[in-house]
Amino acid sequence: MNFLLLTWTPKYLQDTFDFKLSSLWYLGMIPWIGACITVLLGGRISDALRRKTGSLRIARSGLAVVSLFFTAVCFMFIPAMSSVTGVLLLMAVGNAFNFVPNTVYWTVIIDTEPSKAGTFGGVTHFFTNIATIVAPTLTGVLVKGYGYSAMFTAAAVAACIGMVAMAFVKPGLRVQQ
Repeated sequence: MNFLLLTWTPKYLQDTFDFKLSSLWYLGMIPWIGACITVLLGGRISDALRRKTGSLRIARSGLAVVSLFFTAVCFMFIPAMSSVTGVLLLMAVGNAFNFVPNTVYWTVIIDTEPSKAGTFGGVTHFFTNIATIVAPTLTGVLVKGYGYSAMFTAAAVAACIGMVAMAFVKPGLRVQQ
């Protein structure tokens, strides 16, 4: 989601809604407005869920699953929008949901294996950094071959993959060797 929004939103708005490149400086920030708030709230929501339910799985994995579900829904509806307002609103809401579980990904590592948080944090960063190469490249291939709607479908599929993966995460449960 991050790299799609950073690298392809201006070109999409330019090609689809005939914006001039010079006017995209302010439109490119709109999808990030909600994320600036939800990245701060995600950890608080997760902690509140843990206090209320006593379950790390609900507080960490459950929060991520629900957030990624709404992210996928928002990105699936973007190609159906005919107005730039609708597109930017769905991008902003979808990206806001995408950032809710950001702190959860790191917290799961600490909840599960605090003595190896640095190692697992490095692995997490490895995958994130690989995404900085794969996501814009794959998006370009999809756009060229199938049009802009394919990039939003791919983003929704990525959110669904993350959602399914997080459904299997059991924070705090260590595998005994």
